[in-house]
Amino acid sequence: MDNSMNAESIKGKFKVIESFAIRTKKEFYLIGNLTEGQIRKKWFVYVVLSGSLSLTLRVSNIEEVEISGENEKYKFLTVSGDNETLNILLGLKIGNENLNITIEGND
Repeated sequence: MDNSMNAESIKGKFKVIESFAIRTKKEFYLIGNLTEGQIRKKWFVYVVLSGSLSLTLRVSNIEEVEISGENEKYKFLTVSGDNETLNILLGLKIGNENLNITIEGND
C-alpha cells in the first residue's frame, strides 16, 4: 500500500455518499456519483488512508440505484473482500469524500 499513482491511470472521480458491507456476501458497497470521467467493472477505486498509505479496491459490479424521496439516481459499486478486508473498510468510514477511479491497482 503506497500513495503513488500514475496520473495517466486515473479515469474518473467518484463522490461517495455512504458505504456499508454485507458480510454474508463478503461484499463492501459504495453509493455515490461519478463526478467526472468513467468507471467500469474490474477498474479500481483508490482510497488514501494517510499521506503515505493507500489501497485500491477492485470494482466487481456497478448498478444504478434510486433512494426513496430523491429524484437523483446513484451509482452502487460492489467490492469483494474477506472478513479482515471488510473490517478495515468499515473502519475507514468511507463517506462524503471524493475517490479517484483508476485502471491500475492491487487486489
